[in-house]
Amino acid sequence: MTSSEAPTAGRRTGRPYDNSGDADILASALDLLAERDYERLTLDEVAARTGKAKTTLYRRWATKEDLVLAAVRSAGRPPEAEALPDTGSLRADLLAVIDSPWLGGTERRQAIFQGLASATRSSVRLADAIRSDVTDPYVDVYRRLLDRAVAGGEVAATAAPRIPVLAEVIPAMSSHRLGSGGPAGRDFFVSVIDDVVLPALGVAAT
Repeated sequence: MTSSEAPTAGRRTGRPYDNSGDADILASALDLLAERDYERLTLDEVAARTGKAKTTLYRRWATKEDLVLAAVRSAGRPPEAEALPDTGSLRADLLAVIDSPWLGGTERRQAIFQGLASATRSSVRLADAIRSDVTDPYVDVYRRLLDRAVAGGEVAATAAPRIPVLAEVIPAMSSHRLGSGGPAGRDFFVSVIDDVVLPALGVAAT
């Protein structure tokens, strides 16, 4: 009898996991991140908020890192990565990205990212996920908006060589501000757009 034919009667498979409540659990994890940082988040709190047994969560996600990683990935990519804003004005397009309803809008989104700031220093897996699922898509969105503005004549072609760096400015400034514990609300992003990005492109903030 080969190993593949060995009896399995004594093997315990356990009860199949019911993942119908996963969406609520992951959403609650993001809610808690918006209220406190990663270091103070516990699976016990998530269980209490969702009315789930702690053992249910631990069966699905063995560690807090696993749960938060799943929560980040459940949010998907910024919707602007699939469909760029097209308001007819570069400034308005940039503001439309800032004002996106993704993850509950600007304030909640930044609260979540601020809650994750400490995680990026302590967890390589979370840092990689945030970079690939959030930061890199945002950089690509801004690059495409700036390229389109050049193609449409709103930005001079001579500014084109600066676009790869300028596309990183808003995400980089956001990461720096959140990592230092400072506020990163809408006014902050408007200032970055009006005082840094547009002047560097030779575009008036009107």
